[in-house]
Amino acid sequence: GLHEDFIHDVEYDFYGKRLATCSSDHKIKMWSAGPSGEWQCEAELEGHKGAVWKVAWAHPEFGQILASCSFDQNVCIWEEQDAPLTVSSQSSVDSKNEETSRQGRWQQVAKLNDNQGSVTDIKFAPRHQGLSFAMCSADGYIRIYVAEDIMNLNNWTLSEKFQVGSKVNETTCLSWNPSRFDKPMLVVGGHGEIAKVWMRDDERRQWRVQAELIKHKGNINDVCWSPCLGRSYHLIATASSDTQIKIWRLSKSETGEVKVECEAELSQETEVWR
Repeated sequence: GLHEDFIHDVEYDFYGKRLATCSSDHKIKMWSAGPSGEWQCEAELEGHKGAVWKVAWAHPEFGQILASCSFDQNVCIWEEQDAPLTVSSQSSVDSKNEETSRQGRWQQVAKLNDNQGSVTDIKFAPRHQGLSFAMCSADGYIRIYVAEDIMNLNNWTLSEKFQVGSKVNETTCLSWNPSRFDKPMLVVGGHGEIAKVWMRDDERRQWRVQAELIKHKGNINDVCWSPCLGRSYHLIATASSDTQIKIWRLSKSETGEVKVECEAELSQETEVWR
């Protein structure tokens, strides 16, 4: 049940009862808590040909859906079926039966490749935006895909693509603004000292930088947009190679411009990855 190489990401599902992990061994493993409280591996997914960097769960109202991104420049979409997968053909080889057994009820329903580099992060959009996700890659672009039909996850449409970095200044992490009262917004970080907040301009049909989070002295390894919980402002956390975690407060001034304040700085002993 254990991975055979470095583990790069660990993600709980919406209810916190299941766990997805991914590794440099090219595999994704699904875990669930047993009666004794111990986590047991219930499925092993193989669809990538390189290290798997990140995994992300969709909101459960769309079903049990997982997305994964990899060094192999691909994004895989996985869906849990109502019944265990079966190999119908009598001529199917034993290896296929073994693979089906390892995958349990999970099936790869789509593989997307529109990238010129390693896909470094992936996040499903808040559920009020429908079934869609954003991903960033080493070529410096953010790509947003939308499910054409939530009942058929084989088909995804590339709805938007915009440049936020470069091959020198790679984009490595992103996080959605979860609020349903704002326009779609993303915070993005990467190989640079500045994380940027992007907002979709509906009139111009393009994404524009709304704010820059400037205070780190190293690469931005991770970003996370906090749930709003009724606040009149937003909170964003950034983690950096400079051993710092910073908490940022975003609010609107009287003129309507975005105001950025660094609320807290948490020093760690080593580089912060998540």
